[in-house]
Amino acid sequence: MGRAFEGYVNQRPSAQDQLTRTAARLPTFGMPTRRGPINLLADQGTSVSAARALVLLVNLVVMSLALTIGAANALEPVGLSLDQKAISIGPVIERYSSEGAVSVSTAPDANGVVRRIQVRSTRATAEEGAEAATRHWAAFALSNPSDEQFDRLIVAPHYRQPGSGIIWPDLGADRIVEITPSEGFSLTRVPSPDADVFLVTMDPGATITFVAELNTFNLPALTVWEPDTYEATVNSYTLYNGIVLGIAGLLAVFLTILFVVKGSAMFPATAALAWAVLVYVAVDFGFISRITGLVGDELRIWRAGSEILLSAGLVIFIFAYLNLNRWHVRFAYFATGWVMSLGILAVVALFEPEIAAGIARLSFATTLLAGTGLIGYFLFQKYDRAIMLIPAWTLALFWLTGGFLTASGRLGSANTPRWHSSTCSGCRCSSWPRCC
Repeated sequence: MGRAFEGYVNQRPSAQDQLTRTAARLPTFGMPTRRGPINLLADQGTSVSAARALVLLVNLVVMSLALTIGAANALEPVGLSLDQKAISIGPVIERYSSEGAVSVSTAPDANGVVRRIQVRSTRATAEEGAEAATRHWAAFALSNPSDEQFDRLIVAPHYRQPGSGIIWPDLGADRIVEITPSEGFSLTRVPSPDADVFLVTMDPGATITFVAELNTFNLPALTVWEPDTYEATVNSYTLYNGIVLGIAGLLAVFLTILFVVKGSAMFPATAALAWAVLVYVAVDFGFISRITGLVGDELRIWRAGSEILLSAGLVIFIFAYLNLNRWHVRFAYFATGWVMSLGILAVVALFEPEIAAGIARLSFATTLLAGTGLIGYFLFQKYDRAIMLIPAWTLALFWLTGGFLTASGRLGSANTPRWHSSTCSGCRCSSWPRCC
């Protein structure tokens, strides 16, 4: 028994032999090596070096992808020129929402370098213990590829009818609180009752990224104007607005005088509609703001009230002109209830002007369509007033169609060229964050 155990011990491999066999089973990574107990440490060092090389390669790939993504997210600058009078930059604006501050990647400079800038809100922060309010931001970039310095105006109108909406319309507001450039001095705000206007000086070869802090989420339009062209355009519209406003005022006064002279129910209804049109035009053309000093958000109630008044005036006019109570007493009940409902809607406009304006627009369209059906019915009755109302009512229907196309964004001004991104050719929308 002792001899058998002694033979087993003699046949058992030593620790050095086990180490040699283990080293022989390790991979060599294609490198010739001599197997032995001492060379095992060298093989382990080769494995560690290969692992480190693999980790380094993965890090390089990740860094390359990060740089590629950062360059893709950088803003594309809008090129300006001396002979360019105005350009709409809505399609290339990037939108952000944050609490207190926002970080934006700038447009590549002349050397292709993309930087990261942070802009803090200029408004007072929320009270301690309260949740921070969400701020809305818009970022865009402008470049001057020429070798001359020039000034440009960045204009954001408070109210814009095209694309304002129908059911829940945008009734106007102060759009931009402040614009922060990525380099240079702060922008100068130019006083204007109808828009937020900022003056910027573009140096030769400069590419500047701008971050605008918005007062509301909506930004209907943003246009870069040549200063003299913008002033001439505003003056030309002022003349046009004055002519239309004068005609509407004279017509309202004339119809009121006819009501005093004649005393027929048709004349006060027509005069009421004329005065409603006058108020609507005065609010839309900014005449009310010049009288009362109200601007931006404060005009929303006036705008909603003018649309309610216009809708009520149309109901009264169609009822009185066609003398509907002569045909059936239910027409009188229906018209009275409709006008009273619009009166309640006027109270709602004091708290929710957007909702009130949307209902007023639906009421106006319903009145026109119902009036069309009544006129068609009375034509078969050979009612002379219905026949005489056809031309004016046809114009009103065309105006309703144009108003629908304009408010829904299908019809707008084509005088201002739009900037089309090189990565977004054929883009004709102004939605956020990008049109592509």
